[in-house]
Amino acid sequence: MIAKDDIVIRKTILHVLDTIHGDCILSNTLLDPGPDLYDFIRNHIYKIVSSDDTKECIFNPETSPIYSLLQDWDESDEESFIEASRLIAEKLYTAMTESADIPPADLLFVSFQAEGTIYLALLKMNYRESYIHDVSVLHNYSELPETNSEEVSDNEPSIETNPPMIQANIIKSKALLPSAGTRIPEAVIINLSDLHIKLLEKRYEVNGEKIYYLSERFLVCHTNLPPKKKLNILTKVINDIANKYDGADLKSKMDTKSALQKEYSDRKSFDIEEIGTKLFGKSPEKKSEFDEKMEQYDLQFDRFSVANENTVKKLEKQVMVTDSGIEISIPMDVYNKLANLEIQTDVTGKSTIIIKNIDNLILK
Repeated sequence: MIAKDDIVIRKTILHVLDTIHGDCILSNTLLDPGPDLYDFIRNHIYKIVSSDDTKECIFNPETSPIYSLLQDWDESDEESFIEASRLIAEKLYTAMTESADIPPADLLFVSFQAEGTIYLALLKMNYRESYIHDVSVLHNYSELPETNSEEVSDNEPSIETNPPMIQANIIKSKALLPSAGTRIPEAVIINLSDLHIKLLEKRYEVNGEKIYYLSERFLVCHTNLPPKKKLNILTKVINDIANKYDGADLKSKMDTKSALQKEYSDRKSFDIEEIGTKLFGKSPEKKSEFDEKMEQYDLQFDRFSVANENTVKKLEKQVMVTDSGIEISIPMDVYNKLANLEIQTDVTGKSTIIIKNIDNLILK
């Protein structure tokens, strides 16, 4: 994964894509960022490349106009950089105008280098609404006639005797850019050496149908599920199978979750086929259902890793809800040691959880 300090901004230009007011304002000169703006851009790029919501995509070479444009593009040439940015911004603006649901934005068109590779970043800075102050200066006297200063009488108004009225107001601005601390929801990072894409996108309604307009209408590319979505599917399938076949056998369910967490700890990645074999290999019925469900998502032979450790935090504990609504959260490292936790299931299928050696109990 690219480290933030390795990101070196090469060139950047800003275009205004205000579909609400019908303004597509295309710059013809590069931005001249200072240190603060460089940090602002670098922070946004890093949040995208380090996100597990980012999809891996490949252009459709035969139908993608962006792919055709980038093939002949000379990033190092300033004129070529500006012209390409204007063409791409115009195509994005056209895609955005297909639906009023797609938010207006400024487009930051940025080339940057990291670990010897040059990338192109299209940062769609969707406008947000907030309140700002506005100061008005109102003069409470008519414009003074032209006259010789020696002829001005003591009774005539002057700036000193009639100071301007200053009024500070609070107004709503509808075109504020995202702050440096947030992650923008729509962005494209293209590796210029092989034209592979990292994509953050959202679905919007276009002609009565919700679509991913960035990948389907603008880039025209094939997308994979992001790692976070893959992990959500994997854990849901495992939980559904455990709940279906293990019923009230709480220990079997916990053992399954523990095995998944251990598999990630050992490999630092998720091999779907290997996980299915380890978790359900002794039960042909469970294994068959696991394979079938993963195949529905075209993940049966997938192997993926995560960029952000927070994505796998959910594996570090098991949250259970009883039929009476009691919620219990058990850290997996505590369960794996079994020194302070005991789960008993009687012949009727009822479970008892015993927590031992409690020195202190804190209510939250």
